[in-house]
Amino acid sequence: MNPNLPQALAQREPSHVYHVSASHWVKLMAGVLAIALLLMMGLGLLQRVGALPGNAHLRDPDSTIIATKASMASEPTEKSVAFVGDSSCLINIDIPTLQQSGIEAVNLGTLSYLGIDAFGLLARRFCEGKAKPRIILVLHPECLRMVEPSEDHRKILESALGGGTGADGGWHWKDIRGATFDAFRERLLDRWIPTPLKGRMGMRYGFTGDLRSELRSRGGTMEETASFDPSQPQGSAEYRLARRIRAECEAFRAALPKNAELQLLISPIPKSHALRGHDAKVKEMQAQVEEWLKADLPSLSLPSQWPDAEFGTVTHLLPSGAVNYSRILAQKLSVTR
Repeated sequence: MNPNLPQALAQREPSHVYHVSASHWVKLMAGVLAIALLLMMGLGLLQRVGALPGNAHLRDPDSTIIATKASMASEPTEKSVAFVGDSSCLINIDIPTLQQSGIEAVNLGTLSYLGIDAFGLLARRFCEGKAKPRIILVLHPECLRMVEPSEDHRKILESALGGGTGADGGWHWKDIRGATFDAFRERLLDRWIPTPLKGRMGMRYGFTGDLRSELRSRGGTMEETASFDPSQPQGSAEYRLARRIRAECEAFRAALPKNAELQLLISPIPKSHALRGHDAKVKEMQAQVEEWLKADLPSLSLPSQWPDAEFGTVTHLLPSGAVNYSRILAQKLSVTR
């Protein structure tokens, strides 16, 4: 006891005394659980009847990119040329530069994690309702040697292409989180609360919603924000075709309508990263992939090596590099139109 306190204050009785019984706590917790259960049942019911909006796909940059390209592929357009492929397509193919050269096209490039057959789903959606669509498949050597694609990324694409507004399961306990809390977050909260991007991408684009808006305004092109440093380890430059590639190429071709024209483009790598004989290896892989795809047009022959200063990563050109690369691409496309 503090000796400085007045004697009267030290001896004063407490002003309040709380008596809490176990039954009171049981009733209180039962009420909270009942409210939570009602909310869960309500959300689950809204999802099953299709009353909730579709997944916003704004939780992270990968989801945002994939869903935005699915939306762009699904929208009516007079453009008959579409680029599809991995992230080298997403970043290296600068649509505004092509437009300046009179090439009207859309960039549906996404991520290598999807796999070539998944790129075919976007290409097929773009081709719907078009008399003579032209699809240019853009692949980086890194994508061609990747062992396995990501099932999670494919599910995002399928959800974005299919809408995902209805029910997709029963009332199993293991599905409760997906039918309630995840649905509330992905379909409602992600629309109301902006999701910030991290690092340099965050400095460039801010939030996932801003990334989506810029992708759409630039015809699907995204800017690389990293900076390539040739003095740092960049991984192996020994490129090859993974076993999965043939089946994926055949699935890609099967997804296209008969009236679609298909052409292949292999993306460049930094000169300092290339091994001796890289150009010959790329031509060999290109010919094999072209055969599996049953391409209608000869592959677009652009340099397979590019100056280091034009790169942000081994797979992606900087914005200035993408502009220079796309100018050469536009010249090639003008010849083959």
